[in-house]
Amino acid sequence: MDPWAFGWTHVLTIVGFCVTIGIAYFGFRTFDRWKREKIEEKRIDIAIQALELAYEVQEAFSIIRSSGTFGSEYADMPRREGENDASYSARGSFYAILKRVQNHDDLFERLAKFRPRYIALFGVEAADFFQAAREARAFVVVSAQELCYRPFIGPNAQDRRTRMECDVWEGMAEVYQQEIKDANRVDVRVKTFVDAIEKACRPIIDRTLGSERDHAELEG
Repeated sequence: MDPWAFGWTHVLTIVGFCVTIGIAYFGFRTFDRWKREKIEEKRIDIAIQALELAYEVQEAFSIIRSSGTFGSEYADMPRREGENDASYSARGSFYAILKRVQNHDDLFERLAKFRPRYIALFGVEAADFFQAAREARAFVVVSAQELCYRPFIGPNAQDRRTRMECDVWEGMAEVYQQEIKDANRVDVRVKTFVDAIEKACRPIIDRTLGSERDHAELEG
């Protein structure tokens, strides 16, 4: 029996074992890098979606709270018995607000469905400000309902009415915020929501765009 045969068999076995370990090691590193890349892609995707939604919500509130009202927006509003045209038109402007909110229901539903994905990326505390958008919508709806369907009587009736009109009409709070507490509560909540999304998501997108520009410059 050749004494070297046994030795070379062991050597080849050890070499094969080392090669296998090496392949596994680099394979795991490649997989780990691929996994990190996929996670980063998901972060970027969610960040972009969050910013898009934030700007959609901001634009929606501007549309909903616009002071320009067309008669067609409240043509289906029931007229009260004996109600004159002036009273009907005055109530109609608030009825139009409610119709506009209803027309944006899909947006607010998408926002609610998106929140769990946002939490998965940034954590529960980071998504608390979604409540600000919901509160802003609630203030607009409740105030528009009060202004459309209920008379304002009793002490401080005019102040309550003005505060609710500030909820409903964009820009009105700037006139009354020195006189009426929380006159700008809708504006503040919309801004809080948008600013928080931008603060969390903009750096992720800018960092990615910066990396892409650097890569393109190197290739150029």
